[in-house]
Amino acid sequence: MLSVVLAGIAVLGNTLGGYQFAFIDINRFGSYLPAILLESMTVFGDGVFLLVLVLLFTCRHVRFHWTILFGSLLSAVVINVLKDYFAMPRPPAVLDVETFNLIGRAYQARSFPSGHSATAFLLASVCFCYTKNVYLKVTFISLAVLVALSRVLIGVHWPMDVLVGGALGIVLGVSAVMITVKWPFGVCAVLHLFILSLMVAACVVIFMHGNDYRLAMPLLYAAAGAALVQFIKDYILVK
Repeated sequence: MLSVVLAGIAVLGNTLGGYQFAFIDINRFGSYLPAILLESMTVFGDGVFLLVLVLLFTCRHVRFHWTILFGSLLSAVVINVLKDYFAMPRPPAVLDVETFNLIGRAYQARSFPSGHSATAFLLASVCFCYTKNVYLKVTFISLAVLVALSRVLIGVHWPMDVLVGGALGIVLGVSAVMITVKWPFGVCAVLHLFILSLMVAACVVIFMHGNDYRLAMPLLYAAAGAALVQFIKDYILVK
């Protein structure tokens, strides 16, 4: 239902205001918020950070890991194909950067759909399906909404991008849950070891290469370090 709502808003907005609808109205609020807050919000849609978070909070949840891997691969294919096909310019490529709030690198191309929004809603949707706690369900979706909103507030995506990206993330996340329940291929020890290796590698990548959003680096370093400690505790030092 939420994916339909997001897609419906995107269609309505595009019909009434064009592809760039509501960008300036939403983006201007970003100038009232601390840059460190916006950058810290937006990194939660980064694919590498997603793997770090999964390792940190669900270290021994084998089936969840399989679902996230399958969903991430599915999302990577779908989102990148759409980005290359539509090849829509981002706000910094269309508007004068002095006329809107821009934080971080002025990305120019491959705007539609938003990969960060898709990643955030994919993770939120999988978590939504794996928990029975209503409050946690609401929290996961709310956090995904904030991540998507941050992409507009920092000036690197149009509202259309994040709405469609969010809708796709939900569909792909729920699809990943349904498919991996029926196809437990990734629950085997060999593939789980591969998935763990990817998550550990994601932590190493953060320490070695960082992220474009420098103000969020303390958060990224702390999460990556904690994830590695959790991995050692649960897999290396386990009796």
